[in-house]
Amino acid sequence: MNKAQISEDSSNERKQYCTWQEVEILVEKVVNAIQRSHKKYDLVLAITNGGIIPGRLIARELNLNHIQFIPIRNKKLYVEEMLPLLKGRRYLVVDDIYDTGYTFNRVCDMVKEFDCDFAFLMTRYKNSNASFVAEVLNHKKWIVFPWERKRS
Repeated sequence: MNKAQISEDSSNERKQYCTWQEVEILVEKVVNAIQRSHKKYDLVLAITNGGIIPGRLIARELNLNHIQFIPIRNKKLYVEEMLPLLKGRRYLVVDDIYDTGYTFNRVCDMVKEFDCDFAFLMTRYKNSNASFVAEVLNHKKWIVFPWERKRS
């Protein structure tokens, strides 16, 4: 990430802004790791909201036409809103960042009976239990992805 993109907001929280170009590079790294693993997936499960765009971009590169959402809002998992998962299918669960592990643990518990791997653009932990990670962060700055910014 470019150090020029780090800023401080009015509450002195440090933020790091990720550009669309950087997202594409992170997606490429995840896809390359998946391809090196020779694993194949039937569909992408994108964790809302952060995993929607990375999920689509990864699916595009892996030529996967099937994407489903894992609905999470305000840290609550809404299983009743999901389409049913099927035994015998291979799933790639995608999110933008593995931060505290809270979302990962909730989703992992929900999909443990299915054949799932996890992919993240970024993680704060070297050993994050993720199958595929593009970048391990060495700081605690809040990451602001391009889809999180509001137009002024």
